[in-house]
Amino acid sequence: MINVHLVPHTHWDREWYLPYQEFRIRLTRLVGKLLTILERDPEYVSFHLDGQSSVLDDYLEVHPEDRERLKSYITEGKIKVGPWYVQPDEALVSGEALIRNFQLGIRIAEEMGGCQRFGYLPDMFGHISQLPQILAGFGMEEVVFWRGLGDVVTKSNTELRWQGADGTTMFAYRFPNAIGYNSVFRLHADLDKAEQQLRELLDVHLLPPTQAASVLVMVGVDHMEPQDNLTEIIRQLAPKFPGFKLIHSTMERFLAETRADVEKKGASLYTAVGELRDTNRSTDGAINFLLANVLSSRMPLKQFNAKVQHELEKWAEPFSAMWHGMGGAYPDKLLGQSWKYLLQNHPHDSICGCSRDEVHRQMITRFEWAQEIGQQLTDESLRSIAARIDTSALPEEAIVFHVFNPLEHSRKDAVTVELLLRDVDANIRFFEIRDSEGRLLPSQWVDLKRELIAGNHPDAEVRDLGLLDAAVPPEEKGILVGLAYVRKATVRFAPYELPALGYSTFTAVPVRNAARDERSLVDGHALENEWLRVEANRDGSVQLWDKATGRKYENLLVYEDGGDIGDGYTFSPPLFDELFTTLGLQASLSVAEDGPARGTIRIEQSWQLPVGLDNDRRRRSAAKRECRLTTELSLGRNDRWVGVVTRFDNQVDDHRLRVKVATGIQSEQSWASSAFDIVRRSTKIVQPASDQWIEDAVGALPNQGLAGVTSACGAYGFAIAPYGLPEYEATPQGELAVTLVRSVGYLGSPDVRTISGGAGPQFATPEAQCQGELVYRLALIPLAGDELQTGEAWRKSAEHHLPARAVQMRRHTGTMPLVHSFASFDRPDNPIVLSAMKKTEARDGTVIRCFNPTESEHTVTLRLDRPVQEAYMLDLEENRKGPAQFASSDNTALILHFKPKQIITVETVRGD
Repeated sequence: MINVHLVPHTHWDREWYLPYQEFRIRLTRLVGKLLTILERDPEYVSFHLDGQSSVLDDYLEVHPEDRERLKSYITEGKIKVGPWYVQPDEALVSGEALIRNFQLGIRIAEEMGGCQRFGYLPDMFGHISQLPQILAGFGMEEVVFWRGLGDVVTKSNTELRWQGADGTTMFAYRFPNAIGYNSVFRLHADLDKAEQQLRELLDVHLLPPTQAASVLVMVGVDHMEPQDNLTEIIRQLAPKFPGFKLIHSTMERFLAETRADVEKKGASLYTAVGELRDTNRSTDGAINFLLANVLSSRMPLKQFNAKVQHELEKWAEPFSAMWHGMGGAYPDKLLGQSWKYLLQNHPHDSICGCSRDEVHRQMITRFEWAQEIGQQLTDESLRSIAARIDTSALPEEAIVFHVFNPLEHSRKDAVTVELLLRDVDANIRFFEIRDSEGRLLPSQWVDLKRELIAGNHPDAEVRDLGLLDAAVPPEEKGILVGLAYVRKATVRFAPYELPALGYSTFTAVPVRNAARDERSLVDGHALENEWLRVEANRDGSVQLWDKATGRKYENLLVYEDGGDIGDGYTFSPPLFDELFTTLGLQASLSVAEDGPARGTIRIEQSWQLPVGLDNDRRRRSAAKRECRLTTELSLGRNDRWVGVVTRFDNQVDDHRLRVKVATGIQSEQSWASSAFDIVRRSTKIVQPASDQWIEDAVGALPNQGLAGVTSACGAYGFAIAPYGLPEYEATPQGELAVTLVRSVGYLGSPDVRTISGGAGPQFATPEAQCQGELVYRLALIPLAGDELQTGEAWRKSAEHHLPARAVQMRRHTGTMPLVHSFASFDRPDNPIVLSAMKKTEARDGTVIRCFNPTESEHTVTLRLDRPVQEAYMLDLEENRKGPAQFASSDNTALILHFKPKQIITVETVRGD
């Protein structure tokens, strides 16, 4: 007897080819109809509401009167929700964002009656290497997915195992290639036709690939309302299928029975290892696309996402937690709201940039809301901490400021500070910057401008410490409390060292007539410090000397522009493409910044590019338009990486712009940062055979801020650290390319050539052309030795992505020292990365989450700045799993043992 599990469902895109509010209207009608069906038909077993809990929020905001009805049916198991809040794209969001997504989704579902506990990944465009470990951290043991394995290795079975980067292995069910999560949209009311539907499903799609005595029939499709006569149809069909048991079922029941069956039989299951990003390969024409180029659609959205993630994960949460540890209030509700706005931008069709223009305009607003909350909470926590620092012994004539470092390691890279002067102090021309020990530091003037500031802090005393003069009381100034015109002086300096996860205190003394510091880093059109020399060529390309290895890298930062007739999903060059490159293009070179702390060379080019495509879309237009291209190279006195800022005035359509770095390091593999991991990938692209071709295999691969190659001997390597630019490619010859922009005009292109049929409706999306000035940041990082395994590559990229921040305060007494580290590791050269520091969700402890991205085991000591009474190991849902290990009798230090690729979460609890 074969059990046929019929699971009615919908796949709900919160926004896609319609904007959010239009889809939500349809959602309210879907849920309303479902409630009516459940009330009328007591035999209706269950409806799968797509594995995400945001649908509950979105519905109840409109119909709060239905909360108890919904809750009762979820409690009974008749409506299945969670564990996601939204179904994200795994490669485009951070590991922390994935964890918070599950935490929020599970919490909402549990509060409404119960949450499904398996990984549901029906429509994501590939899967990350660490997802099995993340799922296991939430108590999940099974996973369901569709894309990412093509058709070759799973043609004989839909049941398999998935082994994550750390070795976590779980049972997996892969939707059949041809039908995916939509076995049948609806069952016909005509019984004969319904019988024909089901027989075809069983004979062609479901029975051949299974090794179990259970098969899954998903009844539904994207945005499909529930079928009100489903119970009766199943009942009438049952006698027509002898040897089969038709069950109106749930995904959980199907997974449990199938897993038990294959384990009982001892069936040999294929094991998929690591990330799943295989191009679709199919002999039957099934359109299980990978859609790799969503990595580069609407790139400004990806950049904004990286910025907000960093604000919450590296600034607002950890420094709010540090302030909470000093006795301050933790803004958990505000942080939760900021995270919710951010997560609402993470559905795969949203963050991937493959939706209507209206959708992506509305995403910008949500990013802005999340950022505004995060920045304000960061400012409040930094100023609250600064208000506790005793600066009373510092010189009276000095401007006092504190520089905060969010990284888990100390650093020496250049610091930029904006000093606030009284509006009358416009004639100040220089500052002497000294550290708390009185040492004079290399510094330079960058800018001076008049600006209106707003002192905004919930504590009036803290706010007043940050102003040049004490704020006027509200009864005297009314609504303009904390507003003042000032002179804002931007100054750059090179510190001796900033402590890990902490701060240092500095003073700035105004000097009206100072001798110029001659310790310049500029040499003509080159920059040089103790470790690196970088030089701009006349065509804008760059040469870089790494003094540690003696290697010279040439032809770096060459820009390449080609045509693109693709869409939000897919890059596709026109039939007769024409590539343009900046090699040989005359450049204007100038020194933009010169001083002892940092030097900057500016490279300006006027680039004539085709205005778009010819009418037949087979070639690029003969007509051209100027696009200004400006590249700035920066090198700090103590920097071991070269900073790059590119500004491109995009005035043309239908093209792809990439920046290339020719390392000359031949390698069969590249590597790149991913969620909680460094992933190694082949540099060779193997195209599908002609009888399997559905979409081109592509070299476009994801990164989360770091990608590179290493020599075969391991003695040297080269990395790029793109900020919010998630698409890179590496060739066997060692050329690294980062996509800066893909300008396209369609959600689904009418004539895309690199894929069969395309993936989306053919709506015009003119805003996907990404017109106007686009600004990009990245770093060039030459590597010596095995800096990937030691974590040095990650640390250098983190310094670029997360510059230190300064807070200016007036002199005052306090209880905190001038230099302080809140937490640090015992070995500064260890590869362990801090992922989160925050208050626990349900208790008053502090969560600290770290991970090991390497293939080696590591034991480190996490040293805290104050004693803790208790410490626990946590799962990702923040349940306590056992005590953490203290270092001997020292209750300020924890011993953490990391296996390769392991994520560890601990909770510390302060004493009274």
